[in-house]
Amino acid sequence: MDYVVTFFAIFFLDIVNAWYIKAISDERPFMASVWAVVVTLASSVAIISYTRDNTMVIPALAGAFVGTYVGIVIRKRKIIAE
Repeated sequence: MDYVVTFFAIFFLDIVNAWYIKAISDERPFMASVWAVVVTLASSVAIISYTRDNTMVIPALAGAFVGTYVGIVIRKRKIIAE
């Protein structure tokens, strides 16, 4: 179960991190602040997981890869739809 939590924490973190960066670049301070809280929460869950068990780095890396990939695909679809 810990592997799944770590995977999805990083997966979610990578997607949310893109929204955080976008809010900053759009100069939207409130939304950037909200996304900063979510980024910190997701980071904390993952860090606690792989601090207790170093093998949790494996699902964290997989989550980072898949999260970044999905985040870019979603962003590209959104740009095409506009």
